[in-house]
Amino acid sequence: MDPNKQIKYSHYQITDAVNFGGVLEPDQCKQLAQRILALYDGNSDGNIDSFEVGYMLSDCYRAMNKGFNPTPTDIASYSRILDRKGTGRVTLEDIEQLCLRFFGAKSDKQQPSQY
Repeated sequence: MDPNKQIKYSHYQITDAVNFGGVLEPDQCKQLAQRILALYDGNSDGNIDSFEVGYMLSDCYRAMNKGFNPTPTDIASYSRILDRKGTGRVTLEDIEQLCLRFFGAKSDKQQPSQY
């Protein structure tokens, strides 16, 4: 017997899918990037060094109620993804691009990002 036979279904569909983009305006993305840099730039040099990326990774997983202790390989891999210019450090510009890519409002004229 179908336990849901009495349920009236609507035309709405529940999904786990998340559409990236469109949450924040570009200025808000830049402000978010500045807050991220201020939070994780432990030595206040204006960059997030690779060891500081490890703290960022741990915090991201903790925010999802997951325990994760990143290995040096994890940190190096993630740093390479974020460090768009290959300088060995994650800059404010790198973080801004990431925020714009995943949180920024998109217009029809914007080109897709390289992330």
